[in-house]
Amino acid sequence: MKRTIYFAVALLGLTLGTFITGCGGGPAIAAPPPNDAITVSVSASIPTVQAAGMVPITATVNSDPSNKGVAWSVSCGVSQCGNVSPSSSLSGAPATYNAPTAPPPSDLTVTIKATAVANTSKSGAASVTVSAITISASPTTAIVQATGSLAITAVVNNDPTNSGVTWAISPASGAGTLSNTSTSSVTYHAPNTPPTSALVVTITATSVTDTSKSASVTVTVPTVVVSVAPTTATVQGSGTQPFTATVQGDPAHKGVTWSLSPASGAGSLTNPTTTAVTYNAPSTPPANDLTVTVTATSVADPLASSSAIVTVPAIAVSITNGPQPPRVQIGGTSSITATVANDPSHQGVNWTVSCSGAPCGSVAPTSSLSGAAVTYTASSTPPPSDLDVIITATSVADTSKAASAIVTVLAVTVLVSPGSALIPVNATTQLNATKFTAAVGNDPNNKGVSWALTQGTTACSPGCGTVAPASTGSGAATTYTAPPTVPANAMVTLTATSVTDPTKTTGATITLTVGTVKLVPANLSFGTVRVGATSLPLTTTLTNTGAGTLNISAVNIAGADPGDFFQTNTCIPSVGTGNSCGITVTFKPTVKGSRFANVSITDDSAGSPQLVGLSGKGCVIIRGKCITTASLNLAVQSALAAKKTSVVPRPSGPGKVGTRVIELVDSTRDDPYLANGAKRDLLVRFWYPASVAGGCKPAEYTPPMVWNYFSQLLGISLPRLTTNSCLNAPITEGAHPVVVFTHGYTGTFTDYTFLFEDLASRGYVVASVDHTYEATAVDFPDGRFVKSVFGSHLGKTVRNDEEAFSFAVSVRLGDLKFVVNELERLNASPQSPFLGQLDMASVAVAGHSIGGLTALLSLQQEPRFRAGIFIDGVVPDSVFSATKKPVLILTAGREQWGEDECRLWGELRGPRLAVNLRASEHVTPTDAVWLAKGVIKTGTAGTEKTVSAIRDYIAAFLDVNLRGKPVDPLLDGPSADYPDADVTTPTRSLCGEAMPSHQP
Repeated sequence: MKRTIYFAVALLGLTLGTFITGCGGGPAIAAPPPNDAITVSVSASIPTVQAAGMVPITATVNSDPSNKGVAWSVSCGVSQCGNVSPSSSLSGAPATYNAPTAPPPSDLTVTIKATAVANTSKSGAASVTVSAITISASPTTAIVQATGSLAITAVVNNDPTNSGVTWAISPASGAGTLSNTSTSSVTYHAPNTPPTSALVVTITATSVTDTSKSASVTVTVPTVVVSVAPTTATVQGSGTQPFTATVQGDPAHKGVTWSLSPASGAGSLTNPTTTAVTYNAPSTPPANDLTVTVTATSVADPLASSSAIVTVPAIAVSITNGPQPPRVQIGGTSSITATVANDPSHQGVNWTVSCSGAPCGSVAPTSSLSGAAVTYTASSTPPPSDLDVIITATSVADTSKAASAIVTVLAVTVLVSPGSALIPVNATTQLNATKFTAAVGNDPNNKGVSWALTQGTTACSPGCGTVAPASTGSGAATTYTAPPTVPANAMVTLTATSVTDPTKTTGATITLTVGTVKLVPANLSFGTVRVGATSLPLTTTLTNTGAGTLNISAVNIAGADPGDFFQTNTCIPSVGTGNSCGITVTFKPTVKGSRFANVSITDDSAGSPQLVGLSGKGCVIIRGKCITTASLNLAVQSALAAKKTSVVPRPSGPGKVGTRVIELVDSTRDDPYLANGAKRDLLVRFWYPASVAGGCKPAEYTPPMVWNYFSQLLGISLPRLTTNSCLNAPITEGAHPVVVFTHGYTGTFTDYTFLFEDLASRGYVVASVDHTYEATAVDFPDGRFVKSVFGSHLGKTVRNDEEAFSFAVSVRLGDLKFVVNELERLNASPQSPFLGQLDMASVAVAGHSIGGLTALLSLQQEPRFRAGIFIDGVVPDSVFSATKKPVLILTAGREQWGEDECRLWGELRGPRLAVNLRASEHVTPTDAVWLAKGVIKTGTAGTEKTVSAIRDYIAAFLDVNLRGKPVDPLLDGPSADYPDADVTTPTRSLCGEAMPSHQP
């Protein structure tokens, strides 16, 4: 199976380069404009900055023929305004505003001014706000009984030293104590004895960096202490639970009053006293687990109360059966049991079956009590491919509660051996006869196969030979006898057809010859072998069918890749009449990818040299998997070099698109790639639905330095690129679902811009992570230009070893967890451009190639990811366990699903979909598909249709699983709009299936 673990076209780092062209002219030279025509404009990359922070700035000077540039100055309402370095710069050259090291007492507006050197009366300015420190504490108020405790947290914004807070309690004595003190949290402990009157305590968090900034929490300690027993309980529908209350500090023994929350639909309280009550659960089990709070409130001091939490569980149905998932042949059976929990009426379940293609089989009996087994019986009609049958048990008491199990009904399979042969026509009867066998799988009645000879689609026997017997059982041999002369077409197909399922056939290819050399088989296929490793040996048998000795002068390896195959033989120098010898071949790939050669046999027979076809595929090991890889080929390079400009395909959604880059530093994690203790520093580029009423500044594809570096690695001039995004435009109002994306190996965060812009136009926020030190190049705002430690597939050197891949994935997992944390911060921070605009309950993770592997592992490890998209990725090994989260598998160019993908499919227990883009390749789902249009494989669909298919399938999956929209017909099966897309729906099996022929 094809696998590529890196972003083969790290062209995919593709970024908008700015190419400056000059033009020749005649002898006349235009006079320079006067200096009073000079204009100056200033741009700052971000509007706000913390103390000690830096803001990249640029001044552009127009109509300045002397190109003297500008001098920089700053001004503000206080003495310390910061500075600009360098203090002067040329037009368009980067400069940096350095904020004051000490935080201002309140937000400080600094005016950054650029004055033209050629005419000091001309200037431009931009404003930057230096943010003051702010503190918030949570909770702001609380009631804590004597002996009780309260966890308090503080958040400090705009603190350049990240020093946090100190904690204080008032009054200083008799108010309780503080423990577990840190720079961001503390635990308050109330006094052990109730106060004589309500005690008000203030806990204050004060900034270490700016002691004028603080926040407080007000705690009230009531005069009595109330406790309820038990503190928690689980009560089924119609059940009861007694509770008692104890009141300390209540000399009049006034006791408590009782209350129930929620006030309706939660059951009732009966037999209340000042010390006890009985809770009665609703008579009907709730639709979902119901949480009820039973509260006892002191009569003497209503500030004092205590609660017990009651859970009224909903009915739950679970199913157990045999091996997971059970696999049965046609007509086979499987025992299944449903258990119904929390069903006070004990009504059990009703059973139904469903599948994607009838008949589905049946369950008997169709209803059962909890714990009673039923039997599923598969249909006797063979399915065209392995059929996943969904067996559902639905609660009689609550029909909204159900559980399902999948039973796979196995399709009949046929395998013919040998699969090929070279057979002379002029041999004796004994030597002419060649035996073939068919192994028939999943044929419960062992009806075997029927045999037929064809040329093309036409029956050809006896002119092309005969086969007897015409029918055999599984594993039994039939004999092919060649005709006396070679027919006009020397190629003959011997086909075995299943008697049980005539749609299942497999053929062997026979080549007829006038010579005396018989070769069985005539082709050897070695499958996939790790680069540098040696395969198991395969042997072809040579038989001399002539009347005299066969003299063999040479047996050699020839063809496209002779250095990857090795042979030994027992044939030289001769083979006697009627005798046989063996030629044994091994495969040791030297490089990745498909490899081909032939065994060439030179002898004195007609038809010499005879050829035995050899094929195999080299791979590299990634996380224990043998993965083939691709590389940027010359055709792609030529296509890129031929272009001067190119435009990202226009998004299909209704909205405008904004984009911005935000630098995120993980202060809690040392960078795993560095040994100096530096913190992990990432760039994340966002695409989002934008409001562009104020105008649109076109965004570059990627920083010019990165683009130029790609050009150097490739040795070509890359085209200038135009995007559809507006730089730093404000996001539209509303909470938008989020997709976190992780790129391919040594790729960059703009490699999939055609997809990101489209998702943003449909209302999604995309956060694409540049994995520093693995990405081919990262251009930080402060001028740091960081290259990949692994090399790049744009260049001549890149690490493809398992150690590199495993390390890269481990770092990526930490990166994604940190980015999700930062998304929550950005959604809550008043200084964030995304304040309140991110729907953090609707976050998906997606990735391509090794990024696909990272996405699946992150989906498993990070609970905040609700869905995953696996784009032609590296399948995780056995450490990946089952998940009920929705997953889309989008693959490129699969001819047949592999065992690892089938295993992964079986571990996806929630909503799942597999889409294969037929006749495409690993880089098809990337920007390479439109940048190198016509060179990147897209099958018969072409570039535009393929781009639309990728966008539409991903958006349809996200709409259902993040937004809760109705299922798009695209997700239900084949589509006439995209005939090159093979769609496997949730109820179907992948295992061992060839891709279905598509009939929209």
